[in-house]
Amino acid sequence: MSRDERIRILLVSIGMYGQKYLAEVTEKDVGGDVAAIVDVAPDLPERFPVIGEKGIPVYRSLGAFFERDRADLAVLSSPIHLHAEMVLECLKNGANVLCEKPLCLTEDETLKMAETARKTGRFLAVGWQLNYDRAVLRLKQDILEGRFGRPLRFRCVHAVRRGRKYYARNGWAGRIMADGREVLDSPFMNACAHQFQMMTFLLGGTMESPVRVTSVQGELYRGNPNVENYDIAALRFQTEGGVPILYYTAHPLKTRNLGQDGVAEFEHGRLTWGRDGVFRMTMDNGESICYGMDGSTPVMQKLYDAVRCTKEGTAPLCGPESGLAHLCGVRMAQLLPVRNIAPERVTWLEEDGDLFPCVQGLEETFLTAAENWALPGEIGLSL
Repeated sequence: MSRDERIRILLVSIGMYGQKYLAEVTEKDVGGDVAAIVDVAPDLPERFPVIGEKGIPVYRSLGAFFERDRADLAVLSSPIHLHAEMVLECLKNGANVLCEKPLCLTEDETLKMAETARKTGRFLAVGWQLNYDRAVLRLKQDILEGRFGRPLRFRCVHAVRRGRKYYARNGWAGRIMADGREVLDSPFMNACAHQFQMMTFLLGGTMESPVRVTSVQGELYRGNPNVENYDIAALRFQTEGGVPILYYTAHPLKTRNLGQDGVAEFEHGRLTWGRDGVFRMTMDNGESICYGMDGSTPVMQKLYDAVRCTKEGTAPLCGPESGLAHLCGVRMAQLLPVRNIAPERVTWLEEDGDLFPCVQGLEETFLTAAENWALPGEIGLSL
């Protein structure tokens, strides 16, 4: 396929995050066009007029689409517990795949999808968007080359407020099981997964791989009484390389968005990053190095990389194994006990037609614990 040839893109599930892909492909020139949409929602043309304007066909299943048509690239934004079977069906029908994160819920499924991609000669890329960020890639290259010396310890606070509408948007949000399948949905598993996955990626021994996590200590809480799984987590992971990773994430906040507040200490310097997407390394000798000041990487770089690789016959850097450390961490954390927050410590905030549970003192507890590189209980803090 030539660089100038336009590819056929199949969009699978556009109701939530998938609408970002629909907008990107229909409003910008990404190097390809929407061949079709697969989604079970009956009202898509009313919700997204561009479907009718561009005459985009809509199918209710992948099987129905592949019986009649073909795609060069399938972009999946479907529920997590449906990813594996959909990825395999797309690969076996000759399509490269860009699947939203997390890819799946078991290592066996991950390896099966990776092997199928190899056998079919197609790629499977995962939408861990920070793995496509050019600043993050330059930073990782410098880490691998030993520019800062040995990594010593990493931590990050990344928590976002979520309320009634978030959990009502589908049948699996906040659930451990849905339709007889594991979903293990939590802020750590899903909404706030990116920063933890990025830290494991930065510590990986090659440009493609993350570091493996080997054990976990943590405190899990349920602040929203209507949620089946935990919605507050303070976690400390040990890694194969001996570098601890501390991660603090939650949904029942008064603050709309807490963090990102990240710190990584190295033998010869200290790295910090925040919501502006800039990574600042302060070396012990006084040298300052910044990554991402130009803001040159689009949020949807993952799509552009997938389109380019489809044309070139190559594969994006972020493959199926990229999320294995996160997946392992999720399964380790799921075994920890979950404590219910006392109802008197939860207030309810009504805003913009939504209702949000807010655990008193959660933000201060997280920030203090992070500053001390500790779990809250280790320094006498409680929720």
